[in-house]
Order: sequence, then structure tokens, then C-alpha cells
Amino acid sequence: MENPEFLLKKNWAISCLEWKLKFIDMELSTKYSRTITQKVESRIKSVESIVRKLQKKGCEATFENALAKCNDIVGIRVVCLYSDDVYKIADLLKQQDDIELIKEKDYIKNPKKSGYQSLHLIVEVPFTYKKAMEKQRVEIQIRTVAMDFWAGVDNQICYKKTEEEVRRAEGELKQYSDVIAQMDKQMLGLRKKVEKIRGF
Repeated sequence: MENPEFLLKKNWAISCLEWKLKFIDMELSTKYSRTITQKVESRIKSVESIVRKLQKKGCEATFENALAKCNDIVGIRVVCLYSDDVYKIADLLKQQDDIELIKEKDYIKNPKKSGYQSLHLIVEVPFTYKKAMEKQRVEIQIRTVAMDFWAGVDNQICYKKTEEEVRRAEGELKQYSDVIAQMDKQMLGLRKKVEKIRGF
């Protein structure tokens, strides 16, 4: 996983998608006369994280298994203000001819048991060098600022904690997730009221 060629290809996939996301943000921001994307973050999963994920899946920690079983070796997170913008960004991504949608998981309409909310797109982009073409797989997470805040708190409280510590925290975290979902809904409603007044 730390092979220079492997990392170069993965970083290329990140750069390719980040540029597309910049164009998408420009298009939507111009169309709706407001800020759409708050931030875009990316990462390549560490070897240690990949090994832990494979072990959790009951798979041997090999390079081949990592490529076959892990869709999120490369990850991009897009954070926006409003929940409807999540789907606007996703729709434009899916319209790109050189992006192949492999899988979509909507944890906003169907949150995880923990309360986690986000829209996940597993996509592939073609990397071509000389006469060889190789598809690079990337997981794109799109969520609101509020969802991102909750996910950050959840990760800090539960990451590498004992089962007992997680069990004690997860009930409250789920309640806060419901509060955040309601807040997202209310903020979207407020924005729409303001837009109506302004004639948008």
C-alpha cells in the first residue's frame, strides 16, 4: 500500500475528483447565488486501518484482499450547509461521463443504527497512462456541516474505546443525531422561506 506507483495513482484519482467537485461547486453556487460547498477533504487509508477493516471482515490482510474488499482505500468528503445540496452535488457527480457509479448508500434517508448520517457514493475513475487503463475506486461522502460535526464527535468518543465505553455513549449520540437531523430540516426550511421572500 505504500508503493510509490500505487500512491501516485490514488493521489491522481483524488486530484481528478477534487477538480470536478470545484466545477460542480462553481456551477451550483452560480445557479443558486449562494455558497454551496463548505469544504472538501481527502485521504488515503493507512495500512493499519486497512488491516483492521480486513480483520473485521474476517479476511486475510493481503494487498489483493484490500483492493477487492475495501471500497474506501481512497476517500473524499464533501461538506455543505444544507441537506438538499447533498443531493444536488451527488446528481452532478453521477452525470459525469468518466465517473462510473458502483454503489450508493444513503445514510441520510436511512441513518445507521448509531445515528450516523451521510450520502456515500462508491465510484471508479479511469486512469490512463500510455496504452494502459486502470480504474481507480474512490468513496465520496457528502454531508452537511451538522452531520460532519456529529461524525467527528462520534469518532472522537468511540474510536478505539472499549465496548462498555461505546455502549454507554451510543444512546446519547443517537439522540443527538436525531436533534441534528431536525436542525438540518429546520435550517433548510428557513433558507427556503428567505428565498421565497427574495423571489428565488
